[in-house]
Amino acid sequence: MYEVRPGVYQKNAQIAHIIGVKRTAARYRPCSSEKEARERESFKNLILLCLAHHAEVDDKNHGEERYPVDLLREWKRAHEGENGAALDRIQPLSEDQLAALLISVFTPPATRLEKIADQLEQTGTLTSDALRELRNIVTVISDKSGGMEADSARRLAYAAEVFDAQGLRGSANSLAHAADILPSLLTQLDQRLKKLGNFM
Repeated sequence: MYEVRPGVYQKNAQIAHIIGVKRTAARYRPCSSEKEARERESFKNLILLCLAHHAEVDDKNHGEERYPVDLLREWKRAHEGENGAALDRIQPLSEDQLAALLISVFTPPATRLEKIADQLEQTGTLTSDALRELRNIVTVISDKSGGMEADSARRLAYAAEVFDAQGLRGSANSLAHAADILPSLLTQLDQRLKKLGNFM
């Protein structure tokens, strides 16, 4: 999801069929039954991709060769994780219906960050889940194409790391110092986040 203006979100993903529905589509296979035809339109046969990957996956010349059905199913499983079984039960949706559904369950990054900040304030530490969530948020909002300013995201990630490592009292001094030097710490922050990610 992408915040196009304060409080207004639009999907920034494209819907691709794993097995093509139209005869001219990549990975098209004829349906052997009406049931199979309905399944082709269900969420089970859909994968959400960024615009660039959607174009690549559905490329008329090489899409099927480079992105076979099994690979796209593997991507779908990885993207959806433990939610895959529930998502597979979603009946056919139009793009507008899917966008409305995604918007209805989407929690804006600022709200997710507030929850993490509350945890830091209360405990002075981050759980591995909160750190993973923070890394996901930083990845999304660091994208220069929009959302929260990337520098703000990086500063927040560094602050979270300091709180987690030193506790509340020790981190206060570190955060004051960090406010002066944060612009030069982007590379160091990215390395530390990657290193922490290896332990999860």
